[in-house]
Amino acid sequence: MSLAFFAAGLSLAGLLGLGRGSVRRYLVAAALGILVASPAFPLVGAVGYLSREALEPTLAALLPAYPLLALVPLAAALALALAHFGGRVAGLGGLLGGGLGLFALLSFLDGHAHLVKLRPVPGLMEGVAALALAIPFLALAWGQRKRAWLWLPLGVALGFGAFSWLNSPTGHTYFPRMGAYYKLVLPAEPGAEEALVQAFNQGLEELNRVRQEIGLPPLKPIQDLSGLGEGRLPQEVAQAGYRLLQPAALRYGAVALLLFLGVLFGAGLWLVFRPGLEDPGDLRQGGVMAAVALSIFPAFDATEFDLGKLVKGWPFLVNFLDRAWPPNLAQPQQDIYPLQSVASEMLLTVEIALVGTLLAALFALPTSFLAARNLTFKNPVLRLLFYLMRGFYNVDRGVDTLILALILVAAVGLGPFAGVLAMAIHSIADLGKLYSEAIENVDKGPIEALESVGASGSNVLRWAILPQVLPLFVSYTLYRFEINFRVSIVLGLVGAGGIGFFIKGAMDAGHYDQMVIGIIAIVLVVNLIDFASSWLRSRLV
Repeated sequence: MSLAFFAAGLSLAGLLGLGRGSVRRYLVAAALGILVASPAFPLVGAVGYLSREALEPTLAALLPAYPLLALVPLAAALALALAHFGGRVAGLGGLLGGGLGLFALLSFLDGHAHLVKLRPVPGLMEGVAALALAIPFLALAWGQRKRAWLWLPLGVALGFGAFSWLNSPTGHTYFPRMGAYYKLVLPAEPGAEEALVQAFNQGLEELNRVRQEIGLPPLKPIQDLSGLGEGRLPQEVAQAGYRLLQPAALRYGAVALLLFLGVLFGAGLWLVFRPGLEDPGDLRQGGVMAAVALSIFPAFDATEFDLGKLVKGWPFLVNFLDRAWPPNLAQPQQDIYPLQSVASEMLLTVEIALVGTLLAALFALPTSFLAARNLTFKNPVLRLLFYLMRGFYNVDRGVDTLILALILVAAVGLGPFAGVLAMAIHSIADLGKLYSEAIENVDKGPIEALESVGASGSNVLRWAILPQVLPLFVSYTLYRFEINFRVSIVLGLVGAGGIGFFIKGAMDAGHYDQMVIGIIAIVLVVNLIDFASSWLRSRLV
């Protein structure tokens, strides 16, 4: 399995090289990815007695127990250093870095389970969090050197203050998992594993007697820790700070490192035979690629992305489809008419979106002029209003429509009124921002012409600005109506009325053959609204 990930990275590098573009950028990206993933991404799993005692150490955390793993980041650093020279030298660096890193990583991953001891590193995560807060100010100090006297002390003070607070008892009260979060993995004392195996085998008879009473199968004697049937340590051992490290239990850090090593080796191979596959901006582009790739791996892990679950759940999906088809359009003998209900609720959904969009447009239209930079920069009072309106837009856009609907349902009760209010409040900010940006981009010629003949501000607005922005306002409003229609479907799921409310009720009752009518209606109406609004926008803009 480990070699399969390396082969996937190697194949990816091979395919990228066929484009005859720069390959050195991929080498740089892979090397940077290895250097970041080594101390930041979990490599393998380690278990204790309880599930909450499980640990996923990084490669850097494993170095005290497995110093050979240091070859992985060192090889990547070597490849990155040689990449500066370009050509075959960079290619040899990629081959050497990829080969050495793969050897060191496979030597560890092919090992068996070991008993290890943990040593927390206090203050490390607090320091990382404080540094993350200080970096934007330090970047401003570097980019705006004339104002470095302001940004640099501010960044240092913020970072130091954040670290002091996070590392204090008060900070640990609010962020309890941050204290001693990062743990180094140390080798267990000599003879600890043998003593644990012996103690386990000696108490096996009593353990199996208890398991038999509760209906569990008996366990067999073990030769080493890898034979622990349940994959966990005895309670007293785990409480003493020990964990069972399982190199075969790969985490996403191992997958990332193997893929990066494959790309590193493959890119190096390309450069050895075709040294001209490089560009002057490879280092910068490689850094951007590495940042994108490094953000993807933890995102897939956090979302528990696993196609195997879909394969296992396929029979349930087939059963669901069997129960949903054919649609149940009507049951006159039971006085049930799903198609009529769908038509009524769909009409209500369109009306919710229509009223919500109209209210938002009515409020966004006047406020957008106060949020336009080109209309407010001459007057200090208007400038203050500009910042207030832009701040309101940012805050309003940060609160999702669904959250607003949940709050308003609690305030005004179930029904479409809560959905209309939630949609209107959130859409004010979106439309206001689009309207104000359209105003800021108007042609200044008509404005200056009217001002030169002494026209009043209202006349300038009426004859110079509105004719330019009105078609865009209508286009943006139509586009927002399309979005609000889709949003109103989701709002129905939380009790705000409409077709979403019908679908949720049908699903809760197990009437999947009625629910599918609502889904078909949504698809048809969404396409109809899209085509109609696209036609209107093409005629107006």
